[in-house]
Amino acid sequence: MVWNEQRTETCKQLSEILIANQAFESNPKGLQANAVLVRELFEDKGCKVRTIENPKADYRPIIIAEIGEGLNRPTVGFFGHYDVEEADAGKWSVNPWVLTGKDGRWYGRGVADNIVPLAQRIVLLEDLAEHCNLVFVLQGEEEIGSPFAMEIYPNIDLPEVDVWVEETGYFFRNGKHRILAVNINSKLQGVIDAIQDMNDDQGRESVVRVRPMNKAFGNQGCPCLVHLLNDIPYIALGPNDDYSTIHGIDESINPDLLEVSAKHLVRLCEVLGNG
Repeated sequence: MVWNEQRTETCKQLSEILIANQAFESNPKGLQANAVLVRELFEDKGCKVRTIENPKADYRPIIIAEIGEGLNRPTVGFFGHYDVEEADAGKWSVNPWVLTGKDGRWYGRGVADNIVPLAQRIVLLEDLAEHCNLVFVLQGEEEIGSPFAMEIYPNIDLPEVDVWVEETGYFFRNGKHRILAVNINSKLQGVIDAIQDMNDDQGRESVVRVRPMNKAFGNQGCPCLVHLLNDIPYIALGPNDDYSTIHGIDESINPDLLEVSAKHLVRLCEVLGNG
């Protein structure tokens, strides 16, 4: 897998559109635009895509994208969402609805939660699918507490998942990689060991925390953790860091961490696929 400038640019271009659509709850057209675009992007990658429509808010369906169905390989599931929070533009140093590069970072509402991590996974999809079957479960109401997902996820029709991957992951300010994982079995431990070896080779320190990623509404407010995870192994990987200020003013992401986190995601699938 090669993550190069072209892939960074593609990720940026996708993110620019998804951010500019202003996909928050009081802007149904923006949510619908993101839902349509995300579905088309997965279809263009060869995924089988289906939607579960919300009868009370048809502009933000649940999107399920699968690839590799029927192949005798492990299945990796990815949580995520295509909605963002609103932003008070008067308090930002940049326009929150225009992805802006400044001081080595990308700024914009939703850039870290969850737009760029989602775009990164779409760009990487072929590389991930070389080794494992994939299923993406994406919602458009995460920022308002996921009421429809909480209702639907207990009975959602999904393939058997071997490992769930959180919507993103984290790096500390000093560059140390924080690996969050729960329900660690031998397969997931092999993944963690491989990622730590990659970090060691790059001179990057790692720390493992046995817990899921923090959630704005708490773990009981996340339909994925409540209804999909159960005892299935889980890991959080992605490009966010302690400077990202998710839900805050001047939300940002370090694009240099796209390559590092992309390699972690591909290594995850390689290890599982070879196991």
